Amino acid sequence: MIRVLTAHKVLWSFLMVIVLATLLCCYLALQYRFDGLAVKKAGLVREVSALRGEVVLRELENRELSSFDRITQIAEQMGMGYAQVPHKVKQTGSK
Repeated sequence: MIRVLTAHKVLWSFLMVIVLATLLCCYLALQYRFDGLAVKKAGLVREVSALRGEVVLRELENRELSSFDRITQIAEQMGMGYAQVPHKVKQTGSK
């Protein structure tokens, strides 16, 4: 009877060691997974910040290019001056 109790104690001890080792491995796997996700999140945050900065630069460039002064300057360069009197190309039948 004592041998059976000793065998059960050894078996339970062995099972407890296996359970504790499994729990430790699960904890370490979750920790590595969390670290990987944290690194990926940091990279994505940097990328989002860079893209937001690029959007701001594009909006500023768009405002500059669509300003009235810029449009009149381009219109003058292309020969479409603002509020110019049209030139007659062909004389009409007036006396």
